[in-house]
Amino acid sequence: MIASAFITPAYSFYNFSDSTQVGCIDPVICRLDSMSLSTFKRDKLFVDNAGVLLSINMPYDEIPKYSEAELKEKIKLIPSLIPLNYNATVKQFIDFFAYRRRGLMSSCLANSQIYFPIIEEILDKKGLPLELKYLPIVESAFNPVAVSKAGATGLWQLMYGTGAQLGLNINSYVDERRDPIKATEAAADYLKKLYDFYGDWQLVLAAYNSGPGTVNKAIARAGGVKNFWAVLNYLPAETRSYVPTYIAVAYVMNYYKDYKLVSSEPKRELYAIDTVLITAKVSLKHISDILGIPMDELQFLNPSVKAGVIPYTEKGFGVNLPINYFALFESKQNEIMNDSSQLIQMPLPMVAASTKTIYYKVKAKETLTKIAAKYGVTEASLKKWNKLKSSSVYTGENLKVVITTYKTAEAPGYAQAFSSKVLDKSRVDTLKYQATVAASVNAAIETDSVVDSVKTTATVQDSNTIKLELDKSCNCIYHVVQPGDTLWSIAKHYQGETIDKLKADNKELQERPIRVGDVIKILR
Repeated sequence: MIASAFITPAYSFYNFSDSTQVGCIDPVICRLDSMSLSTFKRDKLFVDNAGVLLSINMPYDEIPKYSEAELKEKIKLIPSLIPLNYNATVKQFIDFFAYRRRGLMSSCLANSQIYFPIIEEILDKKGLPLELKYLPIVESAFNPVAVSKAGATGLWQLMYGTGAQLGLNINSYVDERRDPIKATEAAADYLKKLYDFYGDWQLVLAAYNSGPGTVNKAIARAGGVKNFWAVLNYLPAETRSYVPTYIAVAYVMNYYKDYKLVSSEPKRELYAIDTVLITAKVSLKHISDILGIPMDELQFLNPSVKAGVIPYTEKGFGVNLPINYFALFESKQNEIMNDSSQLIQMPLPMVAASTKTIYYKVKAKETLTKIAAKYGVTEASLKKWNKLKSSSVYTGENLKVVITTYKTAEAPGYAQAFSSKVLDKSRVDTLKYQATVAASVNAAIETDSVVDSVKTTATVQDSNTIKLELDKSCNCIYHVVQPGDTLWSIAKHYQGETIDKLKADNKELQERPIRVGDVIKILR
């Protein structure tokens, strides 16, 4: 994003009125201003010196002026595969950036020191014109977390659908449209596809702004001519000024010294980073506290992290750190991977507290499914208890219903032992826990409960307590069902497992859905 805290409004010195007070002169400028004035400030990351402020606030009369002939010559000298035409509209935007938006351009010069090396390397690798590096200035004013009213996001202002089609990961935790490297890779691929279609870089810029469909319609209305200036009048207002804005930005970024513009300097080479692998769910604040990296700098280096939390992924998540913090990260890696604020409290299993058998008289128009739902049991259980061969029942029939109430196992050791979600047999061998029951031991063991599902053995300690121990003879591991788990996701997690195999090895799953806290046996 653009640092605006160190930019003192200087427009009162000029012969122009401040556009923030009287309205924007152009849709592109309007959008650029809104993104540059974002609340995410970077001023702390740059050296604030008097020279920058003097340059920004320089009186209009003291800023060099150039004739049209001189401007035309200067533009011709810029090495660019993208045509940089000069006309009255382009001159208007050059004057605007060189005289009225000096603070914005000073900030872009500062941020270019960070982003240009990244962008140039990717453009060069993909064989694209290096001068496309000026496009993020027009799109987002170098704001990696900028979001437009339409939802376009990041340096390159990619829409959700476009980003997803280009392979970017977008979810509640991460938005790779905000990642300068990955977003640049995606934008470069998109620009290349547009050029392969149009064969004209100015039309590519127009299509990048408004979409290929809009440009195609403009070309058709102009008689099929593939030239930006020929289709100009058939394009939306923002797109008509988009290419002239791009040309003006490219010009000022090349000739800023001629206008006595000064760039702020980064406090460190922020693009000199090392990427480390985070293999646990960890907050940025946790990393900041341990390594002593300022939180705003850590967020700046990892703009794709949306919620301040690095999600757990199977392959690990790459986090950018200043290169001089790598050794410290290595020495404190174990501490970093254990963020107590992100630990999930494992649910305790439900064990049978009591059971009772009732007989229910079927009413008119009642079905087995409706009766099962009424008592919180399964249709299969009702058929089993009543030895029914089908789901048909008749009015007046008495059905046996076994009602079981459950209590949470009182097991402090259980949550600790199961905190890793999957237990090896060596750990299962020693796991014992106490379960409070309100009925006899036999009643607890006979019910379709989690106690039965792990093939426990039971011994009486007193009239109200049983001692439970997992089966030592089983060559297996146990999976504790967590919120969001399904039989499909569990089977997918373990090689060679299927839903049918899980049900065969855990017979209680054949009669009811899985519940949070269930302990499922996985045979090796």
